[in-house]
Amino acid sequence: MLKTIWAIWERGAAGMQSQALGLAEALYTTEGFALPQGFEVALRAPQKWLPMHPTFASLSALTPDTLAPMQGQPWPDLLIASGRKAAFAALAIKKASGGKTRTVLTQDPRSNPRNWDLLVVPEHDRVRGPNVLLTHGALHRVTQFKLDSAAQSFRDEFAKIPAPRVAVLVGGSNRNYTLDEDWMRDFVAQLRNMVERSGCGILATVSRRTGEVETNILRGGLASLPAVLWDGKGPNPYFGFLGLADIIVVTCESISMISEACSTGKPVLVARLPGHSRRFELFYDSLLRRGLIQWFDGRLMQWENTRLDDMDHIARDIRDRFGWA
Repeated sequence: MLKTIWAIWERGAAGMQSQALGLAEALYTTEGFALPQGFEVALRAPQKWLPMHPTFASLSALTPDTLAPMQGQPWPDLLIASGRKAAFAALAIKKASGGKTRTVLTQDPRSNPRNWDLLVVPEHDRVRGPNVLLTHGALHRVTQFKLDSAAQSFRDEFAKIPAPRVAVLVGGSNRNYTLDEDWMRDFVAQLRNMVERSGCGILATVSRRTGEVETNILRGGLASLPAVLWDGKGPNPYFGFLGLADIIVVTCESISMISEACSTGKPVLVARLPGHSRRFELFYDSLLRRGLIQWFDGRLMQWENTRLDDMDHIARDIRDRFGWA
């Protein structure tokens, strides 16, 4: 009988959704697993403020709209959770299943790791323990099959963009880094110089965190270049851009975006933003040592790269740990 998988993540957290579903999908592609189900979760008061401990975990902590899609179904064999609220929900579901459900958490819960069966965390996080599996970067949903399929789907649409094609992935400000108007103007100048010197074409995309003013600066700067900018309207060509690109430029504030870029096996140039994070610097240093990234300075750089391949080995490790190999 196929083992069942649920993936759960904090409501509205796209990065956490990508981690939970990405790992569930990686396991599904191996033998013995049913198609995973995914659920957003939210917590009610007061549990959403309580410490992360099994004592406080119960299904009553989940909001009714969170719990409704799960009710009437057998509890899964494996639950993959991403984010603090999802981690709390995982404790509640494991308790409700009578311990039948195995739990995997994809982030440091900043609580006792032994409350979950396995933790999967990047090596730049500090948490360690006998049930902790380490990755080089963030978990994600990028696979070679998706890249190839998306590249084929968008090939004709972007056929006029000259090679070498550069995918430009722009994020936005967060608590560690700032992406503002001044930075974007400098970045656009670098992109224009790169195109003028190399004759490359640009496939650019912004994220939900990119400000409207900054997006307009980028749009204006690319308007006279052999470039296309996707700003959230129409079908999302993100996987297509990664699949069609020869080189990738990505802003530095998102470990998820950098990990996804590095999973393609293509040269990855990281554009620095004002700010600092010790955790992020450890991540950059690890990739620099392995030759997976270089810092972007307005030059087009190409080299033979390798893939950041966390998904396959983590899926194997989970099967081995649970005796499901």
